[in-house]
Amino acid sequence: MAMPILKQIAGHGSCARLQRYLEKNGRALARDLFNFDGVPEPDHDVEPDPIGRFDWAGTMDRVRKEEGNDLPWKGKEARTFKHFVLSPSPADGMDLRSLRELSQAWVRRFFPDYHVAIVYHDDNEGRIPHAHIVVNNTNVVTGRRMHTDDPLELNRTLQEMAAKRGLDALSNERPKPRTGFQRLSSNGTGAPARPRTLQETYRGRAERRAEETGGYSWVADIRSRVSVAKNLARSEREFRRILGMMGVDMEDNSPHARRQDWVFSLSDAPARRVSGERLGASYGKAALERRLVGARVEHLTDASSRELLRLARKAVELKDLGELDSLSRALETCSRWGIASVDGIDRTIAAQRRRLGNGVPATRERAILESLEALGRARAFLTKSKALPLHDASRKVARGNGKGGWKSDPTTPSQSTPTQERELDARGGRQR
Repeated sequence: MAMPILKQIAGHGSCARLQRYLEKNGRALARDLFNFDGVPEPDHDVEPDPIGRFDWAGTMDRVRKEEGNDLPWKGKEARTFKHFVLSPSPADGMDLRSLRELSQAWVRRFFPDYHVAIVYHDDNEGRIPHAHIVVNNTNVVTGRRMHTDDPLELNRTLQEMAAKRGLDALSNERPKPRTGFQRLSSNGTGAPARPRTLQETYRGRAERRAEETGGYSWVADIRSRVSVAKNLARSEREFRRILGMMGVDMEDNSPHARRQDWVFSLSDAPARRVSGERLGASYGKAALERRLVGARVEHLTDASSRELLRLARKAVELKDLGELDSLSRALETCSRWGIASVDGIDRTIAAQRRRLGNGVPATRERAILESLEALGRARAFLTKSKALPLHDASRKVARGNGKGGWKSDPTTPSQSTPTQERELDARGGRQR
């Protein structure tokens, strides 16, 4: 079956040569730019402006150099940018507007805080438009170097996005066996069932009603505890351990269930149990395993991580579910933006306001306003609780051993003698 193809090319050195190639001799059909000061965010419903003399490559090179992200990393030449080529299926007959919509949606999904230039060509056999997507290696909000936990997810998501738009796509699931021999050889491992929901966080009717009336929802309680654990843990072992410290048990669901998942329950009320995907797509076993394999939480210092864990355990002990909910939402916000300090929140807020000032499509304005609201709530909570430092630690310290993440297990003190571990546990997870 024909399908959209996503080709990835690692870039080294300056972007200038690539810009000259993409835009020389008027070959480009159109160009979309993201996160450049003074440049409105593109809208596929609006005719693109004529391609002018804007040095997007120079801006990428300058920002990368200012942040030190053009230097070798672990003895290897720096990967300074990524160049993706998105080629739609010829069978789809995709026009430039549809290609711009798909390309922009994909960029916003994976690279919302990077300098991105999309240049559209049709210089192939059949004059089929395709997109060259150039992504700088530096996050414009945090200054950190680009890291992709699961590179295969980039293409997986593109195929899903294409399918939702009625385009040809390569299925991410195995085809169903047709013959008796195929069914026998598949050994019952056919295509997996689809997840219950695609919403990252899903709230059912009873939970929404409890939230509106100020009542207690044990489902929301479990979700908040799981949220804290998944945003503090860097491995499945740490995830399980943090859950246990906050009174949540975790086990596999039935092997006969339609999808493999984890089931979470309250340790002091084991009958109150809920599967991960009922909490939302980001809480299911598949999503959590992808997150925890090679997970990095280097945006948080050891001290911040332990203080946040202490606050979460205290909220659970006091049954202060409002505090626990505020903490889990603040952690989700910090994780999304890679925030390590109050200054980091302020920089992120300023970047989002600049984006609004540059001009954005109406469909994006609401999302940015919601982000600003979440950032404001996170700032208020984390400033009041003093869980984050005012300023970022040096990048060298934050990286610890050079692999990202904490230098030590977040659930134990750095000097882990048995006596100190008992004292830490007695104080709720914080060393004095």
